[in-house]
Amino acid sequence: MKGKTILLLLCITFPLITSTTMLIKDTYAQTTIMAVEPQTIVDPTLTPSKTFKINITVKDVDGLYGWEFKLYYLNAILNLTSTKFGPFLETGGTTFTIDKSNQNYNATHGLVWLGDSLLGAPAGVNGSGTIASITFQVNQMGSTKLDLTDTKMGTKTGEVITHEAQDGYFSNVVSNAKISISPEKIINASLEPSYNFSINILITDAVNVNGWELKLYYDHDILNVSNVEFGSFLQSLGSTNQQITQLTDNYNATHGVVWLSETLTSPTGAFGSGILATITFHVEGVGETNLTLADTKLADPTGQPLTHTCSNGYFNNMLMAKIFIDPQEIFDPTLTPGAIVNVTVKIAEVADLYSFKFNLTYEKGILNCLGVLITPYQNEFNFDSKVSWDDNTGEISVEINYHSPAEPITSFTPFEVAKIFFQVSGMGVSPLHFHDTSMADSQGNNIIHTTQDGLIYIVIRDVAVIDLTVDKTEVYPGELVNVTVKVENKGNLTESFTVMLTYNNHFIANITIQDLPPQAEQSASYIWNTTGFSPSYNESITAYAAPVPYERNINDNTFTDGIIKITLIGDVNGDGIVDIYDITLAAISFASNRGDLEYNERADINHDGTIDVFDLILIGLHFGEHY
Repeated sequence: MKGKTILLLLCITFPLITSTTMLIKDTYAQTTIMAVEPQTIVDPTLTPSKTFKINITVKDVDGLYGWEFKLYYLNAILNLTSTKFGPFLETGGTTFTIDKSNQNYNATHGLVWLGDSLLGAPAGVNGSGTIASITFQVNQMGSTKLDLTDTKMGTKTGEVITHEAQDGYFSNVVSNAKISISPEKIINASLEPSYNFSINILITDAVNVNGWELKLYYDHDILNVSNVEFGSFLQSLGSTNQQITQLTDNYNATHGVVWLSETLTSPTGAFGSGILATITFHVEGVGETNLTLADTKLADPTGQPLTHTCSNGYFNNMLMAKIFIDPQEIFDPTLTPGAIVNVTVKIAEVADLYSFKFNLTYEKGILNCLGVLITPYQNEFNFDSKVSWDDNTGEISVEINYHSPAEPITSFTPFEVAKIFFQVSGMGVSPLHFHDTSMADSQGNNIIHTTQDGLIYIVIRDVAVIDLTVDKTEVYPGELVNVTVKVENKGNLTESFTVMLTYNNHFIANITIQDLPPQAEQSASYIWNTTGFSPSYNESITAYAAPVPYERNINDNTFTDGIIKITLIGDVNGDGIVDIYDITLAAISFASNRGDLEYNERADINHDGTIDVFDLILIGLHFGEHY
């Protein structure tokens, strides 16, 4: 009796599925399409003399009785070898075909012009399929648009079938071009105001480039543009359309812009490397500016964009002096209270230096200053020095003034000016921070410079995720999953931090770990409601511990668990499709309750603890869905 009951339920479920499918079909209006398939062909193996085929297809058409289209292509790139009608329209009966194709339609393009109509058939055809196939032979390397135009479709009564047309594209070249500025860096203090210099905008490794466009930004207080000339890269192939869209030194409050574009007048493409443009600048002031390329575009003869990279330039007519700590960071676990550690202060890229001053702060509870040793440049002794430090405030002050007959210092390479000795007095991290620094030349003029601080770690800060478990590995959307994360503080400070849970790169939740002692472990759980997460059959859940300040080892901050399936509703066996096998599994467990031997939790779709007709109905509602 139980087997008969299940059979009856299956018979009830299948009509329900059918009626549901019909309702969906009637509800959504469909757009009829005529298209080139495949729509895009980019294949560098399709070299000259090789052939390939495209199909012209229709999709979601009702009552098609006849059709017509024109397809234009560059005849220098492709040669039409054959056309074939059908088979979609021919399924409706005998047809009358028209082929007015012409490989040399004009000087640049070939034309495929085809038409097809049923003869005496009682009705047109419905659905989707191929109406024609076209075979091309490759003539040369390049690209062309497969321009589908003047498309027509009609019914037996002559009514026009409204539709969309989708073009195709062919290319047997791959672009790895680069647009760059040459020279990339101009650092020359002799380029004083009123001087001129030029840069070239270069293109390298170009493939089938028919046109280009770019913008170049610069600081107008430092530079102004005095002249622009288009290069020979495209012009070597013939005449071009050149346009200076914008050339202004006052684009905004800080910058000027050069906006250029150039296109060949013929549908050909340039290959290799060359000069796109030469720009001459007039130096207005002393300083530095980036020469920034923006909104760069390359296009092939069909107008399709070509992938490429860019490299910016840099101008500096002043030496940017620098004072810095070396080494910039000291991280040594053996540095415990009582240990001695030292750092050096260095200067680089300076011209005509005759005096300098710096103040340096440190954490007074972590370091004590034992002394500062001045290092004379090239053993020069004609200088005066002032050195002081105060462990109560954590401050060091150094001032050096050279005097005659000492020569001013000019050095592009770093040189040592002082060595500072510390004793470790406590655990922690101590920045070595410069402030109120100054440099002056032999005339007493200020030297513009930058600073680079240092950092001494007398501590290990390292948090890690060491385990991640879930109580379920296969769930339906909306089910709850208990996620347990185990973390460890591998450092020697008590830490508070956040662990972020994600699934398939989608955020789940943040878990806060509070006051975890050094060398301790802790587990934390989160109940994950999978509502809103799309079905996914091959993804993992990941826990990521946000790095704590000054943490250096973050390789163990991420832990990924095994695969967790969020399956389609009704996919009892988890194979990615709701089909008869899922209904069979549910039928086997029919009428069982949670705790019964034959109970299958996956078949209990509504999670009420009993596998009954309501579960079978839910499976039926999703019957045929697949991942």
